[in-house]
Amino acid sequence: MKLSKLKYSVKKAYMQVTSSIAFYPTLIALGLLLLALLCTYLDKTSVGRSIISKVSFLMINNADTARSLLSSLLTGLISLFTFTFAMVMIVLTQVTSSFSPRLLPDLLRKRGSQVVLGVIVGTVCFTIVVLSNVQTMAAGPGVPLLSTVVNVLLGFGCVISFIYFIYKISNEVQIGNILNSTYRKTRDVLNRELQGGSYHEDWQEDGQFHLVEAWDSGYFDKITEREFRKASKKLGLKLRLLITQGEYLLKGDALLEINTPLNEKIKDILEENVLLRHQEMVKENFFYGFKHLTEIAVKALSPGVNDPGTAVQAVDYLMDLLCRLQQLRGQKVIQHDDGTACIIYAPVPFENTFYLCSASIRAYSSKDVTVQTRLINLISKISERDEQDRHRNLLERELQSIEEASGKEMISQEDVNYIKAVLEETKRQRMSNECSSTHRKDY
Repeated sequence: MKLSKLKYSVKKAYMQVTSSIAFYPTLIALGLLLLALLCTYLDKTSVGRSIISKVSFLMINNADTARSLLSSLLTGLISLFTFTFAMVMIVLTQVTSSFSPRLLPDLLRKRGSQVVLGVIVGTVCFTIVVLSNVQTMAAGPGVPLLSTVVNVLLGFGCVISFIYFIYKISNEVQIGNILNSTYRKTRDVLNRELQGGSYHEDWQEDGQFHLVEAWDSGYFDKITEREFRKASKKLGLKLRLLITQGEYLLKGDALLEINTPLNEKIKDILEENVLLRHQEMVKENFFYGFKHLTEIAVKALSPGVNDPGTAVQAVDYLMDLLCRLQQLRGQKVIQHDDGTACIIYAPVPFENTFYLCSASIRAYSSKDVTVQTRLINLISKISERDEQDRHRNLLERELQSIEEASGKEMISQEDVNYIKAVLEETKRQRMSNECSSTHRKDY
């Protein structure tokens, strides 16, 4: 296997391992297991007795008492771990069935639940080690004094962490908190893009570029920009992407262009820094945030869930995010210190993102007056902030689609008339805003 392939595989494996629900529990459990071995060593060298003698009221000298206490603690911890793990599975199942399976990766990466599982599993390992050393150590006291005290304290820690787990999991499973978390992550990424100053509307890059095809299948997720800048600066390498982040491509599809002919060294750099993944992480790509919010709204409008309130909240969040997204104009260009281009991203597809969000929700909400009204309000807000009328035709077509869908699907004529009235009011406001804008320009 080539070095580039190995590095690429290691990067993918590292990301998968660090995002796994078992990552932090494994680290914490190993840490507590090492702590148990350390405490056992200190007990054998009588250092443990000298430490415990300073807090003599915690000392447990009787072997039967220590064994009974540790056995009861071990049984309780195993039951607690089983109950905790069962609750995690129930929550994940509920989120999948009621909201969207796309939310599972974000929930699995919640460190609070992982830390609780790690503390309980680690304490179980600690207890087994200590219990096996009661009246069995070749040297030292019959009861490992320091280990027993630390074990009891860890037991109290497990109880406290379990209380925290109950509080945390009861909040995380609430759809309002899930929506707010997804919205805030997406908003933060968009704000970072807006404030970065990397977008250029009229960027031109002359010269001949050579096509590079995808070397693997998957979602184009990100480029490790810092590492790529260092590696490409010496070679004068420029990269121009042909697809947007979050787009799925097959092996052999057109992925990007470079300004020099492809060779083994450049191929190694590309494969090490252009990441294709099969997970949707909002922090890496804001498009996934729009996708998740849309899927939650569609799921809430399904007959099995029937929760239009959640759909309305998702539409409100999408309205804010889409207004921010339309401010990202042009192409994102990552430059070297001397101002030359290093990475040229494809233009942000506002039209596609807006249409996918709006059309998906419209198709499932054509009979619901409240959600249709919020969609019309969403379009109105976007239009107000579209100062140069870049998306005028797109917004007008969507308003027309809403009118057609409501006219066909809504049973009550009163509901149809209400939607028509809202649409007429929206159109009047748009015309008024256009007249005001034209007057200001003439003035």
